[in-house]
Amino acid sequence: MKRHLRRSGPRRTSTALVASLVSAALLLSACGTGGSEAAGSEDPIQGGTLKYRSTNVQSADPAANTGYGPVIPLRGLVDSLVFNAYDGSFEPWLATEWTVDETATRYEFTLREGVTFSNGEVLDAAAVKTSFDALRAQGAKYAVVNSWIGNLKEITTPDAQTVVFDFNSPNSSFLQAVSSTSLGIVAPETSALTFDQRQEGLSIIGSGAFTLTENRGDEGYTLTRRDDYAWAPASAENQGPAYLDAIEVFTTPDNSIAAAELRAGNLDLIHNTEPADKTDFAASDEITIRREPLPGTALGFVVNTDVPGLDDVDVRRALALGVDREAVLERASTIDIAPTSAFTASNPFYTDQSDLISSDADEAQQLLDDAGWEPAADGIREKDGNRLSFELIYGASTVSHEPNIAVVQSQWKDLGVELKFNSLTPAELNQRQIAGDYAFTWASGTRPDTDSLRTNYKGLDPELDALFTQILAEPDFEGRKALAAEASELVLTEAYYIPLYDFIQPIAYRNTTKIPTFEASHIPWLGDVWLDKA
Repeated sequence: MKRHLRRSGPRRTSTALVASLVSAALLLSACGTGGSEAAGSEDPIQGGTLKYRSTNVQSADPAANTGYGPVIPLRGLVDSLVFNAYDGSFEPWLATEWTVDETATRYEFTLREGVTFSNGEVLDAAAVKTSFDALRAQGAKYAVVNSWIGNLKEITTPDAQTVVFDFNSPNSSFLQAVSSTSLGIVAPETSALTFDQRQEGLSIIGSGAFTLTENRGDEGYTLTRRDDYAWAPASAENQGPAYLDAIEVFTTPDNSIAAAELRAGNLDLIHNTEPADKTDFAASDEITIRREPLPGTALGFVVNTDVPGLDDVDVRRALALGVDREAVLERASTIDIAPTSAFTASNPFYTDQSDLISSDADEAQQLLDDAGWEPAADGIREKDGNRLSFELIYGASTVSHEPNIAVVQSQWKDLGVELKFNSLTPAELNQRQIAGDYAFTWASGTRPDTDSLRTNYKGLDPELDALFTQILAEPDFEGRKALAAEASELVLTEAYYIPLYDFIQPIAYRNTTKIPTFEASHIPWLGDVWLDKA
């Protein structure tokens, strides 16, 4: 099943699987436009330094960064095998064509010739294999991206321009996975390093439109234009070297300060804003803020069912019913919206399940009473020596949501449930999650795919795992969507997840920042970005 994508004219698909992968994502086009309103007819200006603020810079290693904000600048450092365009279609990038067998267990990519990494190494089949093998060898240190890769049997390289991925079990989400920044291809020199070495210095070498030229640790880094870049995605407006001279990435812990810097013109682009700033930016004549929810899963609490109390489905359902989402949204910004599924409304596999997400404090109280949880002297319910006292953990990028979390904290207190919440460093968060030392984690998914659900809930429920297996084996989009709806329903009815809202996790940028091209994941293609500051 071969797929050749051209710049214009009709696209040709030859069998069901690739057609379904494309048609699945085409639904994203209904969610909004793909670029800045002011970018249409103006001529791009060469030069300038884009100043970008992120909330959580762990390193410049794309595979160690899977959150939306941190990967935005890293898209300029690495290229991917295919480009998942904003309309959902898959287009040539490092691969000029690809085939997928009918069982989604074999993917064959034909690579573009003439591509090099910034250190001069050739990007060929061996380099692609080495890039993926290095991630698999590090195991749990790259847990998220390895879950995206899936049950891979082997990677073979029949010739210098052909790389083949064979799986032990179907993986219909793999094409979308290899379009991600996090699975961008790195040079063999980088692949040879340990995980810790890749987090330091200038160790990340890619084939992207920019190179890493300064690393300031957790304070940020600088990317500089690569003048010989000539292999942009097929739909990119700019097919040559980037317009920008450089990209400076900063970490500003305080969202309000970052917003003030954007207003003052000291920053060009920021990720993560306080609710009041979102509302203000939405009405601004000088700043654009994107309003579409990211096409993954809704924002909320992922439940650790190994924790006493949370192993009881009635307690979990009581907690879900005890969230008054209208009150939460009143505290959030005017552009956030209520959840209507475990998936966000912009995910192509979304089905409206708003009837499964409701609020009823009286029913929540009754469920807890019937389950035998009685209030102690301090008002917190207890049973058999266990208290309904739980901790929610999250990283720095979630701090802006704390006022909204506090609303839930107050609502649950009225039920006799104590909620504590705590921001952790990336290392602390990872350690606690691996150890299972938490009651709830704050989570969402940002992939426009069914896999955004599987990432958080695999291994939790045999019935749910069976659904995930069926989804990965299903070549037809409508079939996958129906199964995804079943999985979402199970997650919601069993209260494995307590969604709060479809978070508009936007980027905000000055109108002098022109962004013509976005991926399906809403990440901007940086080779097209230019600054109109003349």
